[in-house]
Amino acid sequence: MVEHPVTTTPSRMAGEELQRAAEPEESCAPAPVSAEFPGSGVREVASADPVDSTVEVPRSPERILALGSGAVDVACALGLQDLVVGISGLPQDADVYLPAPLVGLPDLGITGDTGGDDDDDDEDDAGADADAAANAARDLNPDLIVLAGSPEPDPGLVRALSDVAPTVVYDARSLNWAESTEAIADAYGRPTAGGDLLLDVIDRARFTADATTPRDTWVSLVSVSDAGEIEVQQPDTLGSLMLEAVGANRPPAQRTRDGQRIGPAPESPPVGDELDGDVIFAVVGGSDRSEQSARETFATDRWTELDAVGARRMFVVDRAVWEGSGPVAARAVLDDIRSSINGIAPDG
Repeated sequence: MVEHPVTTTPSRMAGEELQRAAEPEESCAPAPVSAEFPGSGVREVASADPVDSTVEVPRSPERILALGSGAVDVACALGLQDLVVGISGLPQDADVYLPAPLVGLPDLGITGDTGGDDDDDDEDDAGADADAAANAARDLNPDLIVLAGSPEPDPGLVRALSDVAPTVVYDARSLNWAESTEAIADAYGRPTAGGDLLLDVIDRARFTADATTPRDTWVSLVSVSDAGEIEVQQPDTLGSLMLEAVGANRPPAQRTRDGQRIGPAPESPPVGDELDGDVIFAVVGGSDRSEQSARETFATDRWTELDAVGARRMFVVDRAVWEGSGPVAARAVLDDIRSSINGIAPDG
């Protein structure tokens, strides 16, 4: 199995001073995983592109455009960060768990979305955007492009990028992050190592479950918006999926299965505020306003009256991580769970 360094938990604990204890410079594998198909020439891999289901890619790519948080995350996990020449799709706070040199690469701002509705003007705009994206990509001279798929894919964008370099599209939905990890690793010429990454996450989840017995704890997972609104976190985000992976017990109003919300059992009706639990993980981040909004939310009567808050068992975690995609983010979420779930938050 490929060895990976342990990432220090990138949480920001609850309190007047939100603390971040990340060591993102240690999140990537220190050396690249060896290519499994050395030599020149091409090989065929699967693609989620609705037009071309397979793509011929270099056997051992050397200049990668990683256009999507999952593509960047897998490159980091495989130690290929020095092969990445451009990125796209990272959240604003990605530097809490990914190294600065990787986050600081040229950002092409490319997504797989369409340019709009089907009228002529929107089609012209989409074509112009695709051409601009292709020109930006061409300037970086990649030999492989890996692109996050979209619910409304723009075929013109994929075609334009394919004129620059072989372009593999992957399913970017968080619910399918494991399958996407394997697909991305295959495109990078390291399919076996991609499977090893997932085995490593499974091992860490088992270790976390054994070390912390989260099944004995009602774990509340909530999200704080920039507007100060607070709600139960969506079930198909990486953080929620990792809580499922470790077998964490959830409050009756927050139970999930396979990334879907399920209603409380008849014998376990909701009691009290749906946000409360034995411990609360509050997901914060995404903009310059996030921390101030969180502080204002944490001062409201509703929040201060939650039992977990009164017991100092509320922990603030980074949205970039808990809503991330890929094995590096998954490992960081598990580190957060293991280090905090049975702990007491420090005073602010």
